[in-house]
Amino acid sequence: MIFIPDAHYMVAAAGFVVIGTGMGPVYPSIQHMTPVNFGKKYSAAAIGLQMASAYVGSTFMPMVFGILQEHLGIGIMPAYLLIFAVLNIALLETAYRRVDA
Repeated sequence: MIFIPDAHYMVAAAGFVVIGTGMGPVYPSIQHMTPVNFGKKYSAAAIGLQMASAYVGSTFMPMVFGILQEHLGIGIMPAYLLIFAVLNIALLETAYRRVDA
């Protein structure tokens, strides 16, 4: 929906709502599965690392996007979000494969 060219922003806004609703449960789900994936002994440290990573991401992602869109334009937003969504999925799958091995 974000990639659909439209004169009005409502289609893109609806797309952002769908993305936010879909990605919202990922963070709590990852924390919920931490003791299963890493063991109870390491779960506190792993959750701390997850929290720190989330805070660093939420601090720097908007700033980096602001700098990029200043130079390249707001049209890069869908690609920016797609890159981080793919990165999120790839890293999560990599972590699950390493834990299962």
